[in-house]
Amino acid sequence: MVPSGALPEISPEEIALVNEDVANGGIWYLSHFESEWTKNTASSSEDKRDVSATHYKINTNVAKGGGLAANTEMEFTAIMPGARVLRIDLLPSLHVKRVTNEKGREIPFIQEKTSPFHIIMPEPLEAGRKYMLSFEYEGNKVIQDEGGGNFSVGARSSWYPNVNAFLDHATYDLKFRVPKRYTLVSVGKLVSESKDGDALVTEWKSDVPIAVAGFNYGEFKKKKVSDELANYELEVYTTEVPNTLARFKEQMSLTPSAMAENALVDAQNSMRVYQKMFGDAPFGRLAITQQPAFNYGQSWPTLIYLPVSAFLDGTQRWSLMGGQAFRFSEFILEVTPHEVAHQWWGHMVGWASYHDQWLSEGFAEFSAGLLLEFTEKPAEVQKFWDRLHTEITEKNNFGIFANDAGPIWLGLRLHTPKTPGAYSRLVYPKGAYILQMIRMLMRDEKTGDQDFSNMMKDYVKTHLYRNATSESFLAVVSKHMKPMMDADGSHNMDWFKRDWIYGTDLPKCRLDYSLKPSADGKVRLSAKLTESDVSPDFIMRVPIYLDFDGRVIRAGSFLMRGNMTTSEILMDLPKRPKRVLLNANHDVLAAETVVKEIP
Repeated sequence: MVPSGALPEISPEEIALVNEDVANGGIWYLSHFESEWTKNTASSSEDKRDVSATHYKINTNVAKGGGLAANTEMEFTAIMPGARVLRIDLLPSLHVKRVTNEKGREIPFIQEKTSPFHIIMPEPLEAGRKYMLSFEYEGNKVIQDEGGGNFSVGARSSWYPNVNAFLDHATYDLKFRVPKRYTLVSVGKLVSESKDGDALVTEWKSDVPIAVAGFNYGEFKKKKVSDELANYELEVYTTEVPNTLARFKEQMSLTPSAMAENALVDAQNSMRVYQKMFGDAPFGRLAITQQPAFNYGQSWPTLIYLPVSAFLDGTQRWSLMGGQAFRFSEFILEVTPHEVAHQWWGHMVGWASYHDQWLSEGFAEFSAGLLLEFTEKPAEVQKFWDRLHTEITEKNNFGIFANDAGPIWLGLRLHTPKTPGAYSRLVYPKGAYILQMIRMLMRDEKTGDQDFSNMMKDYVKTHLYRNATSESFLAVVSKHMKPMMDADGSHNMDWFKRDWIYGTDLPKCRLDYSLKPSADGKVRLSAKLTESDVSPDFIMRVPIYLDFDGRVIRAGSFLMRGNMTTSEILMDLPKRPKRVLLNANHDVLAAETVVKEIP
């Protein structure tokens, strides 16, 4: 029971029951105080921070072996009055030599091998007052040589002393000194570059607030393009393959730099689509960098770590992976647009707690699917949504669906011994589906996605350099909701929040229909729509679509409440449609969708 948050790294709740068993442990219980529930003040958006960082000045020397020697000045503002012991995020292998304040006074600290690093302020903090601390430290295990000019950069959010990574948004001044044969690519913008003996010295600056600082490092080759349409500078950095792939290099002609142009094109297309749909990004620059990891990417403000597999062609991946390459190709198709989307979802707009992380990962997943609509054939878009649906509804070895692990609002707590991987198999795909469902509820036959785009731009503007909650996102949706979205007459989206963010219902949808000639050469559609396997108060609009020789139009949208079957639906059509469809645009995340024509 901790007033400042039982698990401060993820949670605002004050009470926790945690099983520390490595194999079968996890978070069993998290809750606010009973008094908060009684007063109706319990909230996932409670600010438990003692301080908020506003500016970092970091001077880092990288040795030939990858060790670091650095100094960080951290400016911060006190939020909670009276705090004296501050938890600082720093990799334990980075040994702190000295901590001083703005007056040069040495500040005592506690640093142990496995525990978080803490400093002890000489006097209790005064809320609203600004402070500065300077840290001198050195050590290793941040940069690891992977061969072929590749280095893995570990401790990506703890290579420098910081508080509240991804929660605070601060400005940065960064200076790096590295062996001159290597290139260091940082967040922010490059403001100076010079050589000093055997060292390359670069300075980087971020004038707009960012949530975390990072860098990539290697023997890189650089390609650059200025995209006038997106008004953005785009760079890609590649090197040779790491040692893990070195034995295949000659026989398969593995040359990542040959695929650099593809990465640039994917980044350009992503920036153009996302800026049009979500509004302009403020950073002005984005660097796509190769990393030795094979099967995951990561996004920092202005800096993307792209897996080395993204710089191999399909034939090369097939030679390395065999039949697994088919499914892996979907990941490669989506990894760049997903990571680019995090410039909006995670960096421009953050998340308040683990309850709200779907606003980052789910939105980035949706954005990747959105790009596919602009750049790929419809079959690839369908494969994308089919894959997401499978991740949500496929049973694991214990016979449990990811969706059965709990509502998306539980975030990291979805991962349990009997639902391993449920976090990634729900937060990413269901988050994407939630945004797609809102998009389709807002779609207009004449203006398309304009209303949705206006809403998303408002969401970004409202939360720029701030941390959103599930509730604050839906508050913006409610501002822009259309009459058909007022499903329960409350003039807000609380019904949607209850069903899709706090709930686990997945409806089964069935359409039984017939098509028969009617007067004047027309065709009469007679249909009944059924929704089942949901709670009595579950609400959703389910659309019916008609396919006229490849032109798919929405014929109507029907409000379904609980388990029900509509009365007979009658429509006179100008001609017989090729197909009658439900959820043609993935309008509803349904456990099952059945359409049956009755002779």
